[in-house]
Amino acid sequence: MGDQWPGVSQIRQPVRRLFEGAHQMTLKSASKLLTLILMAWLLVACNATSEGTEVTEPVAAIASNPVPTREPEPAPDFALTTLDGNTVSLSDYEGEWVLLNFWATWCPPCIVEMPYLQTLADRGLNVLGVNMAEPEENVKLFTIRHGITFPILMEPDDILVLDYQARTLPRTVIIAPDGTMALRITGPIDGEQLDPWLAKHGVL
Repeated sequence: MGDQWPGVSQIRQPVRRLFEGAHQMTLKSASKLLTLILMAWLLVACNATSEGTEVTEPVAAIASNPVPTREPEPAPDFALTTLDGNTVSLSDYEGEWVLLNFWATWCPPCIVEMPYLQTLADRGLNVLGVNMAEPEENVKLFTIRHGITFPILMEPDDILVLDYQARTLPRTVIIAPDGTMALRITGPIDGEQLDPWLAKHGVL
């Protein structure tokens, strides 16, 4: 199963060495190494999928030929600190549409979709950008250069990344007012692709 994920072969040996030597490590050292491995994995996966966008679920939401989809899953709640020092929780937006986007400044497809995300925010959609554990100074500079005004959430833990399956960047999840994940997309998004879906479901 693991071999189907982009970049997994590149990190298999480091992970194996980590567990073989875990008894010689402190918990803090192991945690730091796991974070570095995760970031390397995301970088490889980002490069591997930079040429296209995959609508992962539900396929019928955008595909011209509807296919059965599984029952919508509840979106896991979270509480993260923004660049401005505020704490934002998903539950703050209960009863509203939310677009959650996992991204990084070193991910080319993430940069490509940023203007469209800002346009959606300007049109009234709740857009939350989750940065993948980069230095705060780098992220602030990026938002200034690109005119990003929607909230940027910092330092998600590994559990949140796994909950939203953000193993490849960019990763976009649209959360419905009932708190379920209505649409999940891997790869950059744009208006031609997403605007019809947003209009069909009354998001904007």
